[in-house]
Amino acid sequence: MTAGPLMLLRGGLGSLLLAGSVVAPPAKPPSVKALLRLARRQTAQKNVAGALESLRRARAMAPNSEEVLSAYAEASLAAHATLPAIEVLDALTRLCPTVAQYHYRQGVVLLGEGDTAAAVDSLKRAEALEPDQTPTLIALGTALNGRELYAEAKPLLVRALSLAPEDVAAVAALAEAEEGLGELAEAEAHAQRALASVSGHPIANLALGQVRMKQGRYEEARDALLKATAAEPAALKAHYELSRAYAGLNDQASAQKHLDLYRQKTKERDERVKQVRSLTGYPTGGMPQP
Repeated sequence: MTAGPLMLLRGGLGSLLLAGSVVAPPAKPPSVKALLRLARRQTAQKNVAGALESLRRARAMAPNSEEVLSAYAEASLAAHATLPAIEVLDALTRLCPTVAQYHYRQGVVLLGEGDTAAAVDSLKRAEALEPDQTPTLIALGTALNGRELYAEAKPLLVRALSLAPEDVAAVAALAEAEEGLGELAEAEAHAQRALASVSGHPIANLALGQVRMKQGRYEEARDALLKATAAEPAALKAHYELSRAYAGLNDQASAQKHLDLYRQKTKERDERVKQVRSLTGYPTGGMPQP
């Protein structure tokens, strides 16, 4: 005897009943737009980890979305997750090669990681796309200083100051470029001008310390360079110059201490750069020099 339509209906309903309730169908996964909205709310609530997780899910669903990648890069930087940020910014610069801001952000992060060669390339692309952007000019000048390309750096920093005469970062970077070019009077004036605004500025103190070294004023050089390392403990050049200043003061123990720190931090920098370049595909030969 076959079951009639009513019995089949009753049987079907019976399979949905559980303790007198209908089991709801599974919820649909959130869309990319919903995940982006959630990440924005989480960011506003200072929930950086939650925002990153939401954006990871969004990126898995839309790996080539400019909006998703840009938000992911910002969240990674907010979480101090530098390597993921570099990976995403590299993808963004390939996906949107004419957007200067992505090249600029990439260059600044690379500079912070010590890869001055790759930073110069990124920042040059940003500057070519959008000339006369003060932050780009300062970052590019700073990166060129890091490559000891002071003659290239100086005109960029002079231009930055023409656009923003009170910018302390531009004044300090210009002092470093002038010191590298042997323009000691100009370097000293600009370093002291920057330090009048920010007494602990690491680049201004480094530039002043190097000027004092060339003048044979080792105690003053030491004091300025100690301020530079206090503000930026990983500063390679400042530790190296401090070892020379202490040697000039016949303090061999302190000279050796800072020389050892210089070597240690150089090794750490080189390891970071290798990690960075494994993500970006930038040539691994020729580690940047301090």
